[in-house]
Amino acid sequence: MATNTPIRTKDYLSLVGQFPDNVPIVVIHMLRFNETAVYPPSSPHASLPPISGLDCFYKRYVPAGSAAAQEVRIAPATARFFSASVTNLLQHNDVPWDIVTARKYASFSDYARYQASDAYQERAVPHRDAALKDWSLVACVEEEPPKVGESPTLWSSR
Repeated sequence: MATNTPIRTKDYLSLVGQFPDNVPIVVIHMLRFNETAVYPPSSPHASLPPISGLDCFYKRYVPAGSAAAQEVRIAPATARFFSASVTNLLQHNDVPWDIVTARKYASFSDYARYQASDAYQERAVPHRDAALKDWSLVACVEEEPPKVGESPTLWSSR
């Protein structure tokens, strides 16, 4: 039987200074779903009809997250990439991701404010945690790739 272990995230608000102000970011999500959504018995959502982790994510978490974004007045994220055909190519990484997607936000500070909001924490996070078996998340500043033979300039050295 699957268990519900809340997904631990960093304090995104404390990371705001690591990103340039008012510059769009892309958040890459690598997701693996529970076969069936798992809510803790104490959750107000525990009595909801059983649903797959995938359906829980897209039918419960995504609408709750979108409503939270509207409530905190951030621009909705735009999809930059999506794939449900994922194969690991490295032997040391055996996590079988179900979906990899990249979503663009107006700035990291907007994203952090949204993630820290009561609306997101109370209404979206319970569905996220019930849906996901594992998850990896990376925030990036989208830039042009360096030319052949050149090294990129890192934000920390600008």
